Amino acid sequence: MCVNIISDIISCSRKTDVPAFLMPWVIERIGKGYVDVTNPYNPNQVSRISLDPLDVKCWVWWSKDFRCWIKEYQNNRCLFEQYKGHRFQFTINSPSELESGLHTPLDERLKQLKYLLKQFGFDAMNYRFDPIVLYRKKDSSKILNNLGKIDYIGNIGVKEMIFSFAQLYSKATKRMLLRNKTLIDPPLEEKKEIIEGIMSKCDKYAIVLKNCSQEILQAINGVEKSSCIDANKIEKITGGSLSKAKDQSQRKACECHKSRDIGQYGGKFSCIHNCDYCYSHPIN
Repeated sequence: MCVNIISDIISCSRKTDVPAFLMPWVIERIGKGYVDVTNPYNPNQVSRISLDPLDVKCWVWWSKDFRCWIKEYQNNRCLFEQYKGHRFQFTINSPSELESGLHTPLDERLKQLKYLLKQFGFDAMNYRFDPIVLYRKKDSSKILNNLGKIDYIGNIGVKEMIFSFAQLYSKATKRMLLRNKTLIDPPLEEKKEIIEGIMSKCDKYAIVLKNCSQEILQAINGVEKSSCIDANKIEKITGGSLSKAKDQSQRKACECHKSRDIGQYGGKFSCIHNCDYCYSHPIN
């Protein structure tokens, strides 16, 4: 069964890093004017989502590496400019062994960020340090983390930083064990100490700290709720009015407004970053 869907906002994608690995596919689908997305829980249910610029007001792009996206944008600017807006969820964590498949150096990714800010403005950017990960290696009691080079945030110029702590999803914990690591969910007081350390850095540069979908952390003084797909911010880019309906397909604590995600799991959509803590990538 195929159902035709029109959405003002296209999310690309929470499920896998499409901008890093699948931009030729995106260009091809835009040319066709639609994309078919299969329900991962019911393969007989397919949504045909319109990509017609008359239907889509804004794309929200999620990535750790926008090199390929920028290349396609430069080569196909007219195609991208058919749409009123583009927003970016750019995750830039400290380089670590947890992201062994992410080969583009930090300095290069920071250059990408600055390019996108120059082209699209600060209203189009969500900078993310996500997730914060605490872990132990096999046969060691020492607790490690991925916060090593967080000081770089001061040189970016962004005004908000979105974060969360890694959660003990089954795929993530099993994958890390296979890689001789144990994922740790620290107690609230320890999380507060970590957040206070990050906040002290953010305060120097007037960066607002926002948390994604973890209510207990949003109660900490100085931490705001994040609406990663925020129709109010998108309206500043696109003009006009957009629905403020909450996206019911996300976690209960998620503040995102409704969109349609065109990514999928597995096959050609398998993320090559292969991060240890990923909640969606197959266990290997």
